[in-house]
Order: sequence, then C-alpha cells, then structure tokens
Amino acid sequence: MKKALFAVVLLLGSAWASSSPLLYGPWTGAPDSRGVTVSWAASPASPAVVEYGPLRRGWPLDLFPFRARYLPAGAGDREVVHLRLEGLEPGVWYTYRVVFFDGSCTPVGTFRTAPAPGEPVTFAVVSDTQWQWEGENRIQMVANAMGRETFSFHFVLHGGDLVETPIPSHWAFFFTSLAPLLRWAPLLPVLGNHERDSLSYYQHFSLPPGGGRLGKRWWTLRWGDVVVVGLDSNARSPRDYLDQIEWLRASLSGPEPHRFVLFHHPVFSSDQTYGPGSEGLQALWHPLFVELGVDLVFSGHAHNYERIERDGVTYLVCGGGGANLYPLAPERVEGSRVGYDDHLFYLRVETDRDGIAVEVVGVAVQVGDEILPRRAILDAFTLSNRR
Repeated sequence: MKKALFAVVLLLGSAWASSSPLLYGPWTGAPDSRGVTVSWAASPASPAVVEYGPLRRGWPLDLFPFRARYLPAGAGDREVVHLRLEGLEPGVWYTYRVVFFDGSCTPVGTFRTAPAPGEPVTFAVVSDTQWQWEGENRIQMVANAMGRETFSFHFVLHGGDLVETPIPSHWAFFFTSLAPLLRWAPLLPVLGNHERDSLSYYQHFSLPPGGGRLGKRWWTLRWGDVVVVGLDSNARSPRDYLDQIEWLRASLSGPEPHRFVLFHHPVFSSDQTYGPGSEGLQALWHPLFVELGVDLVFSGHAHNYERIERDGVTYLVCGGGGANLYPLAPERVEGSRVGYDDHLFYLRVETDRDGIAVEVVGVAVQVGDEILPRRAILDAFTLSNRR
C-alpha cells in the first residue's frame, strides 16, 4: 500500500514556478494526535492556502478536501510562516501542499498524526548538518537517503548544529538541502552551539510544548508509547539547568514505556578532538537518566558515530549529518561498544510492545579527501521493554 500511495503523491508533481514567492519549504513541526504546523519561508510576504487531507486507499483520491488560509499581517520583504492545522484524526497519514496567490504550489508532502498507545512508532535521528563551501552537497546526500523511506518516519529528530551560522543564507541552504526529507515528516530539533541561541532558530521552528526562551529551548513530545525530551546542553545559567531537571522529571513521569532524550553535547564520547565527553553533564544529567529509566540518549557535536553503554543507559553520538567528520581516539571511553569516524549516516529507531530496535544507516564513506556514496548498516541492536 505504501508504494502505491507514494506513486500517487509523486504523480501530482509540483506546480512551482520561478515567479513563486516561496524561498524554501514547506516543512512541518509540533505534531500531535490532532494537529501539526506547516511552515515555509516566502519573499515577499504573500497570502497562501494549505490544502490537505487524509491519505486513503482507493481511486480516485481526493488528496486535498480541506483548506487553511494564511493572510500576512502586512507587507514585507521576507517572512517565515507557521500555519497550524487542527481537528485532524489520530494515527493517520496526511498529504498537503502550499498554494500561493499566483497559482504556484509546493510539491506534495506528507505527515502523520500521533497514534494511540500500543501502536508501533518509527522515527529518525540526524545531527550536525552545518555548512560546506565546496564539493558535493553532503547534507543532501543524507537527506536523499532518508527521504527514500517515505511513509516510514513519524518524525525526525535533529541533535543540533543545523547550520554553521544562523544567518539567512545558511538557513536557506539548510532547508533547501534537507528538502528531500522535510517533505515527508515533521522536524524536531534542539539547539547546537552553532545556532548561538539566535532568534532566527526560534523563528524557524514550531516545537512541542516546552520551556525556556519562547517556550522552545527545551520541549517534550508524547507519541503513543514514546516520550522524547529535547534539552539544551548549551545553557550557561544554573537556573536553566535546574529548570531542565524539573522539566525532565515531569516529562518522564508519564505512562510511556519508551523514553528518549535528545541534546547536542555528548555526555560520553571517544572523540579525539573534544575528549571523553562533558564532565558537567556526567555529574548532572547521567544519574538522572539512570534514575528515570531513560532508554536512549541522542547527541551530536562530535562528528562521528559511537554507541556507549553506562549503567543501563545507551548513549548514541549521531554527528554524521553532513558536516566534516572527526576522528575517534584509538583508546575508547568505558562502555564504548561500536564506533565509526568515516561515514555520513542517520539512525532509524522503531518501537513496539516488545522493545526498541535501532539501525545506524551509513549513507557515504570518506576515502581520503573524497566522500563516496555507500549504503551500509553500521550498527544494529535491540533493547527489551523494561516497563
């Protein structure tokens, strides 16, 4: 069924034209069981309609029975738009597109609403996309590979360092490069150090309920049997860390059996440049993860892959999203099980009643100064359900 529906979506193609006000997008965010936010960047500020509908089996298909209208508050040279769609059905795939006043429209995309507890969940993790000045677009290589798994990912987590510098041209490069992926699933990032806590980061993303600056510095996604807590490891204020500890305790007090945490800086790492991880996070957050029964912790910052197991918590360093790769030290930290420092990659995570299955999907390998496309499963493991 997935292949047939995918073919229908592709057949619709795109009516985008050079006269379109679209700069980049669309992408989706802040998904839940009843709604999602559709976003795009336009210049000039322009009226638009989001056409959408549930993706059903059968023919003919009316992909867009519903419409949500956007009218800009005033004239402007450039704007990032967030339009909320509400009243959706839980656990359903939807198609959508954005249509502008001149008749141009974006390619058709999809998103899925949150399922009921007990249903399988699949999501992806990537980190450290950043920027490159020459050569083949490595970020797009990763995005193309992930985008081929259409109707697979309920959402995509990003571990920070989305851009090299939070300026308009770098955001345009980020969204354009990741377009083959963002077309199909909501994106949920956390701050990296390269975002510099810039207002432009907050302006670009709609995130689940959260706290801190603009309610977006940390957040919690509840998705069927899954809870994901996104944190900010760049914070400098003790108050921010105390608030995040309170947030983490409250977020992981629910009934969800599968518990994940996402932030930028690794707690433990064998990275040759950054050393054995963050001593502060080891003292502050690691005991809390153990106490609260966190299954997996995702981070980036180190541009390599490593799986580290400590005190029943599995830490995954996921910095293979397209930035320059960093070497691992010959001597690995305690608990290091698997490590690669020569691949671009992403993670596929699946959960069901039995537990969690993770695959680390290699997209390309570095050979000398070249990055060569090469798909491979770099690591695969399962965790039994502990609750």
